[in-house]
Amino acid sequence: RMSDGGKQRADNHPLYDLVHRQPNDQQTAFEFFEQMTMAVAMRGNAYAKILPGPRGFADQLRPVHPDLVRVEKLTDGTLRYKIQGDDKAYLDGEILHLRGRSKDGVLGLDPVSYARESFGLALAGERFGSRFFGNGANPGGVLETDKELSTDGAKRLKANWEAATTGSNTLRAAVLEDGVKWKPMTIDPRNAQFLEGREFSAEEVCRWFRVPPHMVGLTSKATTWGSGIEQMSMGFVTYTLMPWLVRWQQAISRDLILAPNTYIVEFLTDALLRGDTLARYNAYTIGLENGFLNIDEVRAAENRNPVPGGSIYRTPPTPIVPASADRQQNGHYAQLLREAAARVVRKEIAAMTKAAKRADFADVAGVFYADHAEHVAQTLHIDATVAQDYCAEQVAELIERGPEAMADWDPRRIDYLVEVSHE
Repeated sequence: RMSDGGKQRADNHPLYDLVHRQPNDQQTAFEFFEQMTMAVAMRGNAYAKILPGPRGFADQLRPVHPDLVRVEKLTDGTLRYKIQGDDKAYLDGEILHLRGRSKDGVLGLDPVSYARESFGLALAGERFGSRFFGNGANPGGVLETDKELSTDGAKRLKANWEAATTGSNTLRAAVLEDGVKWKPMTIDPRNAQFLEGREFSAEEVCRWFRVPPHMVGLTSKATTWGSGIEQMSMGFVTYTLMPWLVRWQQAISRDLILAPNTYIVEFLTDALLRGDTLARYNAYTIGLENGFLNIDEVRAAENRNPVPGGSIYRTPPTPIVPASADRQQNGHYAQLLREAAARVVRKEIAAMTKAAKRADFADVAGVFYADHAEHVAQTLHIDATVAQDYCAEQVAELIERGPEAMADWDPRRIDYLVEVSHE
């Protein structure tokens, strides 16, 4: 649930238990998500009936095999779902539909059909390997003799030879009679690039599903996802998992949440990125110390709620401008003063631009400038009363003209702050 610019876990919402613990009588949430995701990965679409009950219009989610569902687009643009063996026709709002990549926005594309050549090559390699090693890694050979054999005699000789050397008798010695000789037809698997071909086929399958090869045991080649486990984990979350998570989040928001502006769906990936905590915290420290991040922004990035005073940006130390009359003639100090004034005004523009999206804009502006006066006084080393008068003028201008008043604050209000700093 969105609340005061932050988020609160909506564990009292009827959908929370549905998607977090148990979507139906038979499945856990993990089993449900696994089945539906596999359907999208293999068929391009996943469907689940939205059944009403004690928890509201969505009391249970019952998966339906995608091969049993036919989707029709009606003249008004809505979709109708017909399920084989079910006399009822389901409309939008009665089916949770998870799509893969789509050409028409109605049905997802079947990845297996598009990748059939890659998958066929992989299956052919598996079948060849099974036969190759099933015969003791020997591709076969011929039995030679100087005698003339009848058709039945040749068949009988072949059958006797296979019975003596294949299956459980593989690699055992065979006795040949009447001058019959065995001439093997050997082939080096490396010359046929058997192993390399199987590895390439596996990589092709990985490419279709954007899975890094090192995560399925293909470690013979260097990965471009980073050299450490932290970098590889971040790459996996960013490039492989995130598209699936976003697809799920938006499908649930569309089909199940009645108030999408108040409630959101989110998969937490923090546990997958914990190995990079030190690097993240070092980056946050730099941002906080240099004033382009505040505490609330850092906490939001870590999936935590705001704290009192967390919206204040820390101001980098500014050299004290001498109060002497000749400082106006000193270009160095004048430049420092103007940069300090510019930081003050830009902070106001950033805060008021964000506040302009809220209905209570005037109240938010008043609260901001009540705290902002102290920041202005400390940054520019001016009297607190002067800073308060400046903030009161800013609020009055915003109330009178609205957010459009900020259009000329840079440089108009910057010039004003520089001027009052000289007084």
